[in-house]
Amino acid sequence: LYEPCSYILDSGGKRLRPFLVLISAKAVGGQFKDVYNAAIAVEVLHNFTLVHDDIMDNSSKRRGRPTLHKKYDLSTAILAGDSLIALAYECLLKDSKHHIKEIISTFTQGIIEVCEGQSLDKDFEIRQDVSIDEYKEMIYKKTAALAEMCCSIGAQLCGASREQIKAVSNYGKYLGMDFQ
Repeated sequence: LYEPCSYILDSGGKRLRPFLVLISAKAVGGQFKDVYNAAIAVEVLHNFTLVHDDIMDNSSKRRGRPTLHKKYDLSTAILAGDSLIALAYECLLKDSKHHIKEIISTFTQGIIEVCEGQSLDKDFEIRQDVSIDEYKEMIYKKTAALAEMCCSIGAQLCGASREQIKAVSNYGKYLGMDFQ
């Protein structure tokens, strides 16, 4: 189980989401050291989403390497993905000293949005009549909501004001929309 988890985490990537946690913390006057574990948490979470996305799309390659379910098997990939989400929560809790309920809620809502976005993406594959508004909702949920969540958590962990949290969250949201 741990070898497949290491395999997916060692496969590279842009590491944009942990960077968003770090810069959001810094933007509200925090320090990187206060959010390192949260930055790890969002990267682990992102890799969880990639494992399941690859399974759903039956992808054979990710970042130039065999996908987890192709290198190992489907059951191992599902278990590894599930382990990654648990590990992500464990990492997040290491930095959460105040406002734990709000931080966990933000993190969990980000996961829910990503799952809803993936579901919409799968639904749209068989439809011919996807509107621009529906497409925007899908990319918000599949990509932008996670970037928004990263920025929000970086700020929340550093005791930012509601206005600061909203400002960095909006930055993440619009960056995520543009990225997708």
